[in-house]
Amino acid sequence: MNLYPLLMAPNFRHGEETPWGGHMLRDALMKDAPEDAVGASLEVSALPGEESMVANGEHAGKALNRMVELWGEALTGAKCDDFPLLLKLLDPVTPLSVQVHPGDDYAKAHEGGKHGKTEAWIVLNAEPGSHIIYGVDTRGEDLATIVAEGRIKDHLRFQSVRPGDVFYIPSGMLHALGEGVMVYEIQESSDLTYRFWDWGRVDAQGKSRELHVEKALAVCDTSLSLEKIEGATVLCKGGSRTYYISDTHFELCRLNLSGKMPLPGGRMLFLTPLTPCVLRWGEEEMTLKAFDTAVVPAGLEGVSLEGETKVLMSSLPDREALREELGYRAENVAGLVD
Repeated sequence: MNLYPLLMAPNFRHGEETPWGGHMLRDALMKDAPEDAVGASLEVSALPGEESMVANGEHAGKALNRMVELWGEALTGAKCDDFPLLLKLLDPVTPLSVQVHPGDDYAKAHEGGKHGKTEAWIVLNAEPGSHIIYGVDTRGEDLATIVAEGRIKDHLRFQSVRPGDVFYIPSGMLHALGEGVMVYEIQESSDLTYRFWDWGRVDAQGKSRELHVEKALAVCDTSLSLEKIEGATVLCKGGSRTYYISDTHFELCRLNLSGKMPLPGGRMLFLTPLTPCVLRWGEEEMTLKAFDTAVVPAGLEGVSLEGETKVLMSSLPDREALREELGYRAENVAGLVD
């Protein structure tokens, strides 16, 4: 089995599927995206019908699901019935719907055994004055009554954002991206979204998108009131690592690369550099351009990055090891301290 890092060619959501999308994924991040409005670049996706594809090496042209069949645990590092994570880049020019995602238990019971959806955002770009919706303040009222009376906008918790901000969005948290806030999103591999409200948006035929108010009310946790994640930074060979999230679903980290940095083995890694760098393994190497995404198989040892940049890294979690590494600083990492 010839394991090597997989450079991924993304799948795109565009047109009527993402009526809030823009053109910056193509024009600024140089993605090979369709020419109409594109809302999402699915960088690492095994969702049926929306799979990302391998773009390099002997397996170029194969879908990610096929690589799971070929490499199995050597790719994922864990025995999985299906691929566990989904990585996207999002570019909204108008706000996304006010929405909430179910947890695993609700999804399995009500959505045919699917995964729920916990996710996180790193802000890549934010226009001046831009914001996200990050929770809801019912002020002691019943949320169902607020929604039924059309007053949900008055109770949304708006938060201003800047590039580099990190937000953790556990299942049950009401949220929405605001216009002009481009993000990197790591999440469970799930397409379950329940819309509370869609800003009165209609398509060219005057039709509104479907809402899912009953299910949204069933899973929304109005007690969730979080702030952006500061994270915990540790020095390492070749720079430093800043950990932001390590819950039961995924780990999110920023590598502050300044030289040659060895990468941890035994876990599948998603790597997305903000400017070019070199990925090395054995006697081989590959240049990653800005906002490329590579998947490093769990079974591939001796992998390193070299350059002067920041690299966003997502993986399945090893919470015990991270708690030991961080000590008292573990409390600064969302999901790490029970």
